[in-house]
Amino acid sequence: MTKNKFFFSSFFLLLVILIFFRSPCFFLDEGYWQIRYDSYYDYSLQNNFLKSILYVYDYGGYFELARNIISKTASYFPFFSQKIDTYFSLLIYLAIFSYIYFSKSLIFHNKNYKILIIFLILFSPPMTPEVWLTAPHLKTYFGLFTFILLLQDSSVLNGTKKILYRFLIIFSGLSSIYASVFAPIFFLKYLFEKNKDNFLNFLCSVIPLATNILIFLNLLNNANRFAFDIGKIESFSYNILIRPFFGSSIPKFFFNKLSVTNLETILIAVFLILIFAITFAYKILEKKDKIIILIISSFILHSAFVLIGSLYPNFVGGRYSVIPGIILLSLFIRFYQLENNNFLKYLFGLLIFMSLLIGIVEFKYFSPLSYMLECKI
Repeated sequence: MTKNKFFFSSFFLLLVILIFFRSPCFFLDEGYWQIRYDSYYDYSLQNNFLKSILYVYDYGGYFELARNIISKTASYFPFFSQKIDTYFSLLIYLAIFSYIYFSKSLIFHNKNYKILIIFLILFSPPMTPEVWLTAPHLKTYFGLFTFILLLQDSSVLNGTKKILYRFLIIFSGLSSIYASVFAPIFFLKYLFEKNKDNFLNFLCSVIPLATNILIFLNLLNNANRFAFDIGKIESFSYNILIRPFFGSSIPKFFFNKLSVTNLETILIAVFLILIFAITFAYKILEKKDKIIILIISSFILHSAFVLIGSLYPNFVGGRYSVIPGIILLSLFIRFYQLENNNFLKYLFGLLIFMSLLIGIVEFKYFSPLSYMLECKI
């Protein structure tokens, strides 16, 4: 027991050190993101607690409970508002890691896999500096958290743990539009195992989704954000299918060396999408594994969501690719767990290792958005 406590304490101390190392300015000075210019913070300064907690940014068109709570808390201490924003985000990040470490997952079922997914969420290429420790992108963290909750082994939950688990589903969904769209996957999980617990979990997941649908229908002022052109296919192929495994540096090196034309890029993108689609279909038919189906369904749902809902007509990278990218890496972890063919098992393991290795290399110094981690001059 003492040994386990020592390991846990040492492991989480290491995580804190690494997080601090990536962006010390966020904790000691001022970084790229400034809460004082944020509409949520400005609204909190001018309104009472209840109005601030229930605030919905018109252009966003969805509810962000955690962001509202942080903004209102920061408004009580304007001098420390920037630090409150950063440290609240850090606490949420560490809370997600703690849940992964102590919970029983259907896929991250031992310490090694738990540490692996924590490191992938921390280091892997999808975790762009754009979403790093800032309240506006807590919706990304909560989207990842709901994916972790989806893969919870609910058979070990009882009494207070069930209540806490369902509260977390609701709170996470109300804090993130990305989290709320997992509701159909909770329903799919119920269809796989029809019992009262799974049905109640699904009902809890519907509350945030229904809330955001009602808000969206009430505002309905962002029709232009659904614009689409062929560039989104290229962006999807690179940011969601390639970048999670190989980062930014390697694909861009080959792209520049080979002088790929626009038409060739589109053809490569379509080819990659077909390869992944065939791989997914084959693994579903071969393994008949319910967890694989849950993960693939989550990936397809979130990929479709960012393709349709991203703010730009030709781009689904940056913050939009974080959750699909982590889901894809989790899927390859599942492939690795179930694969009997040694060649394919090593291949899946190599891809996961590549993601972690390249992510560590790009973690601070080689990210295309490294300026977002620098001090404000």
